[in-house]
Amino acid sequence: MKYNVLSLGPARMDVFIKLPDVDVDEVCSIDRKRCVIELGFGEKIAVRGVEFAVGGNTGNNAVGLSRLGYKAAMIGSMGDSWTDNRALEILKSENVETKYVTQVPEQSGFGVVINYQEERTILSYYPTAADGFKVDNDTQADWMYLTTAGEDFELFYKQAVEWAVNHGTKIAFNPGTRQIKVGVEKLRFAYESTEVLFVNREEATALLRANLKSQIPNPKELLLGLRELGPKIVIITDGPEGTYCFDGQKYLHMPIVEAPVVERTGAGDAFGSGFLAAYMQNKPLEECLKWGTANSASVLGYIGPQAGLLNKDKMNEWLLKAESVKVEEQ
Repeated sequence: MKYNVLSLGPARMDVFIKLPDVDVDEVCSIDRKRCVIELGFGEKIAVRGVEFAVGGNTGNNAVGLSRLGYKAAMIGSMGDSWTDNRALEILKSENVETKYVTQVPEQSGFGVVINYQEERTILSYYPTAADGFKVDNDTQADWMYLTTAGEDFELFYKQAVEWAVNHGTKIAFNPGTRQIKVGVEKLRFAYESTEVLFVNREEATALLRANLKSQIPNPKELLLGLRELGPKIVIITDGPEGTYCFDGQKYLHMPIVEAPVVERTGAGDAFGSGFLAAYMQNKPLEECLKWGTANSASVLGYIGPQAGLLNKDKMNEWLLKAESVKVEEQ
């Protein structure tokens, strides 16, 4: 079977909880670069709303690319609880192939997304990765999207990257929290095999911390450091500051497309699927950045990471809105 993309890693069901302003204390640094919210220990707090949606970088990527006309399959581990089964049903309804998903008995993946003033804090759990990377013998794919996975992910990663290299499959890599924490060396084989790397600014800084010359590195320093790890193209998303890109020759900056913000979960994943959808059509990097930014802007207007993902027609509408936003060469 031939796919446009294999999205690797787990998915799960998330619950989105909106906190009331009146019962929350907010503490921020003077420049608001660092903020925390305080909830009274032992208190009962009435929330303003609860919604359920499929979560996880893998599913977000697969659904995003499926809506834009690509044939996507998921590979990874999930639990076997009712929430996991519901997540699989939703993914199938989005035309994502899930036959390569292994369900781990008596485990459950779940996430709690706490929304406060348009920002979110995520409590996340994925089951232990099971059985490694397994596909049918005749499976082929143009791309592999490698992203977050459960605790025992290293074997899964090694098998997946080896398979991709042996099958001429290009790799897009969006490391998750666990992958950032293990550092570069343990996953150097993945970075060296990557075509496109997606990280946000905080993740880029954490990955390069030991080799950074400045305490607060600028985007160019981060882009150059990440590309030296091996990826051909490096993308750094930076929230309201937009997105930075480096392909070894030119540094590009894509400003945001102004849009209403309901909450921010999945904005980075939406950027990744939008960018890849254009990149797989051999569009120029400037246009790929616009596709990613448009997809991300749309997602900001909805609760959850998938409700706002664009289809082909909606993407064209958003690209028209974004015509006045120019990609800048740095």
